Amino acid sequence: MKSKITCALLAGVASIGVANAEETNLDEIVVTAAPLGRTADDLTQPVAILDKEALLTKAAASIGETLANEAGVSATYFGPVAGRPVIRGQDGPRISVLATGISTLDVADLSPDHAVPIEPLFADRVEIIRGPATLLYGSSAAGGVVNVIDNTLPTEPGESPFSGAFEARGDTAAGEQALAARLEGTLGSISWHLNGFDRESDDIEIDGFATADPAERPEEEESGTVLNSAGEADGFSTGATIFTDRASVGFSYSQYNTNYGLPGPEEEEEGEEGGEEEIALFPGPFIDLEQDRIDIAAQYEIGGAIESARLRIARNDYEHIEVEPSGEVATEFSNEVFETRLELVHAPIAGWRGAFGVQLNDRDFSAVGEEAFVTPTETRSLGLFLLEERETDFGRIEVGARIESLEHEPLAALPGYDETAFSLAGGLTWDIGEYRDISINLSHSERHPDAAELYSDGAHLATGLFEVGLVIVGADVEKELANNLDVAFHHHSDRLDMTLSAFYNDISDYTYRRENGDIDDGLPVAVYVQEDAQFYGFEAEFDIRPLGVDSPWSINLLADYVRGKTDNEDLPRIQPARLGVGLEYATPRWRATVDALYHAEQDDISSFNTDSFTMLGGSVTLTLDESGSTTWDLFFRASNLLDEDARRATSFRAAFVPLPGTSLHAGLRARFN
Repeated sequence: MKSKITCALLAGVASIGVANAEETNLDEIVVTAAPLGRTADDLTQPVAILDKEALLTKAAASIGETLANEAGVSATYFGPVAGRPVIRGQDGPRISVLATGISTLDVADLSPDHAVPIEPLFADRVEIIRGPATLLYGSSAAGGVVNVIDNTLPTEPGESPFSGAFEARGDTAAGEQALAARLEGTLGSISWHLNGFDRESDDIEIDGFATADPAERPEEEESGTVLNSAGEADGFSTGATIFTDRASVGFSYSQYNTNYGLPGPEEEEEGEEGGEEEIALFPGPFIDLEQDRIDIAAQYEIGGAIESARLRIARNDYEHIEVEPSGEVATEFSNEVFETRLELVHAPIAGWRGAFGVQLNDRDFSAVGEEAFVTPTETRSLGLFLLEERETDFGRIEVGARIESLEHEPLAALPGYDETAFSLAGGLTWDIGEYRDISINLSHSERHPDAAELYSDGAHLATGLFEVGLVIVGADVEKELANNLDVAFHHHSDRLDMTLSAFYNDISDYTYRRENGDIDDGLPVAVYVQEDAQFYGFEAEFDIRPLGVDSPWSINLLADYVRGKTDNEDLPRIQPARLGVGLEYATPRWRATVDALYHAEQDDISSFNTDSFTMLGGSVTLTLDESGSTTWDLFFRASNLLDEDARRATSFRAAFVPLPGTSLHAGLRARFN
């Protein structure tokens, strides 16, 4: 079955595009992560949007890999399945990943080897907010937000009683085969949706050895493959929304399951001879994850002083087990979360239009087993927020504030945490010409520490460290206080779309892991510490149409850079400077790109230093038939055509797990109504 699907699909080449070469027109898309219904260009904060057509060739097995080449964005990497976005050097508990406006309710922020339970194949759009978004989504969004939008809960009535899509795709480097289908329609006042997917991949192929340092390379290690990087996933979602003239209410249920190996240095297995030493699917440790989730969404156009109200509720049952090669369950993770969010938009008052609301999160987290490194903890947070905007003769002014109380209650005999954080922001969009504007955003954001930063006390094999939290070492725990400046220049005309942005973040009591030179349980000891830190950098994006707006040709350029350091040292796992160039040809039927993204060497970090590399690729998309009720899209992608030994500086496993070698990826999508 696998070989038949692969042979049928892998008939050409394709690639991930550089930067935002495949992004949609930002002027036309409303950013749903912002409650006042503004487009990306209207907001003072930098926002990028990937639409469904861009995602056709960019979608990968994880949301991190899907977005890893966007301006200002990289990703963690623990193999193709486990990867979270890294925005401007910030990751983990500082980046909030949302599923259509509300948390993914997982534990991926706790450890880089934990997968995010989102299937990119079903995304209709992805919104990326670069920089602090604490006003909107609280302490966990101190570094940015990624909002993955699908139609599981329909937000507006459909145009057809029955429509859908089917997609099959595969690639060579991971031996991946993926099948996905969605059905939806509108019957009277009810719109419904159903989707399902199945994905399977083998160990990824590389050029050379997985272990970078020959001195650390086991004698038995063979070149050409990253062992234990295979995985499989499946899931489905179903939902329906009832619409009236002024209101809507919807309900959905979804399930996500995945099993995947954890590549990296192998542990020595202890056990009796003749015991069970092999697992059917994975030769090394692996994760078996399952999430069941219920969502409710309601919206009401009230009119009068309160124009509209929007309510979101989510409840999940999440668990995953980490299994040793012997088959023994090492650790069981459980994460039961209830989250609700209410937004109210008010009518203009003295020229100011705005939104206010409340967000509640109740989380019961536990990790049990010999490798459980974080104490089970109950966490509750309550946030109140206010956002206001005013149109002026020269542009738009935005202001906002948020107050958020958070309480951690560890189940062990350890001190709890109960504090309140305040965040403020002000922004200005200044129109300086018919095609140009400047946006300036100033913010003060406060971030609460998460449970891992407070209560870690044990061997964390995913990071290869023995982690010790702030409470365990008896440190005086402080909130992170960040003062942030973001300045951007935009130019939009027939021949040129250009965005230049620069940022500076000054953070007091920045919390991070720092190795102290000790060894415990055979691993380097890393103690969570709080020190003042600075992050600064820039992004530059150009979409050039040298032959005019009616020409199918365009040139796309990208550059980004971020530096993160404390007063005493460089911070670990910061992405290097990158330069990208792409050429695109697009007509209603054809779309083709060729692109290169250069990653500079990274030695300004306190973790594994990475060499420079260039990712060369290209893509082709062909729309075969739009005349009938079914439209066929055939797409091809090629990546890493230079077969580079590419290692991502943001990865804990950079020294042992390179990115895939040359890969040919292809697929077929049918859309019908």
